[in-house]
Amino acid sequence: MEWTVGWWQVSVQRVYPTTTQLSQTYNKAAIWWHQLVRLLGYRHTYRELWRSLKNADILLHWQDNLNICDCGIGTANFSLAFAQTINPTIQITGVDISSEMLKIAHQQLSQANIRHQICQSDVNTLPFADHSFDGVMSAYMLEHLLNPVQGLQEMVRVLRPGAPLVLVVTRSGLLGSLIQWHWGNRCFNQEKLSALIREAGLNRVQFLSFPIGLARFTSMACIGFRKS
Repeated sequence: MEWTVGWWQVSVQRVYPTTTQLSQTYNKAAIWWHQLVRLLGYRHTYRELWRSLKNADILLHWQDNLNICDCGIGTANFSLAFAQTINPTIQITGVDISSEMLKIAHQQLSQANIRHQICQSDVNTLPFADHSFDGVMSAYMLEHLLNPVQGLQEMVRVLRPGAPLVLVVTRSGLLGSLIQWHWGNRCFNQEKLSALIREAGLNRVQFLSFPIGLARFTSMACIGFRKS
């Protein structure tokens, strides 16, 4: 945005946090993040979202011994909800830029007896071979990326052909703007997110409504599949 005031031209440009800034922010937040997610009802909301996917028969091919990558795993709330609702025999590979978040994710997954490994990495350069995973999930990570398409393409790269990517993002709107103001992230509408997902190489894209909770008003979920 630009304004001209007398002989002066004033401009304002959106600036996104660097990877280092994000890592520092979430390292500080890690100590209370897991409990905040519980208090705000997101754990229950995540389970209901996975249950709705299961009941809709969208994840028919996800059988036992799955290898799933959770990009931006945080304290593992989304992965835990998946294991509790869909499949407790999975192997979770959790990726995050925050070392403190990963420590708590490891604790939570260990307590729940879920097989896992954790990896401190930027999603833009995932340290995995092509076609490594039966599925990729990501909750509230994509909106922090300077170039969301690049991050999506990396997540698609490590998917096996025909495998799904499940995304949860902050939705455009009043509450989304308040979240954006605090965390420095962006927000998405359905049209924009759909275009990004298709550009990254996914098809059969479906958008999902959160059945309950605060996430119903702040968030948007979708699933897409890597082309076979």
